[in-house]
Amino acid sequence: MLQRFLVCFLLLGLLGCEPFSLERKTFPVCTSPTAAIGVTSDRLDVTFFLDKPQGDITVAGWNPGDGRGVDRVGTRVTYNYAQAGTYTVTLVLVNGCDDKFTTTRQITLSK
Repeated sequence: MLQRFLVCFLLLGLLGCEPFSLERKTFPVCTSPTAAIGVTSDRLDVTFFLDKPQGDITVAGWNPGDGRGVDRVGTRVTYNYAQAGTYTVTLVLVNGCDDKFTTTRQITLSK
């Protein structure tokens, strides 16, 4: 009886397991991205750029903070504000490993 149980247990164990691959997998190695928000402006025309970028940066996304819903993507982008005022600009950096870095900067524009 015990011998029959062991044979059944062994067969179930062998047949019930999924195949296992010993193939070596490679995963990307990334350095977390960081940067400050650089700004140059001429009245309501503003250029945003990455100031002192470090790490691996795949995508740089910008939100100008004026509520119009017109975001930009790139390491250097230009934007035209509709009116003077104080705005909080948001920068989001992402690398190939999906590490994210977010920073903000307040800017004040006058006509």
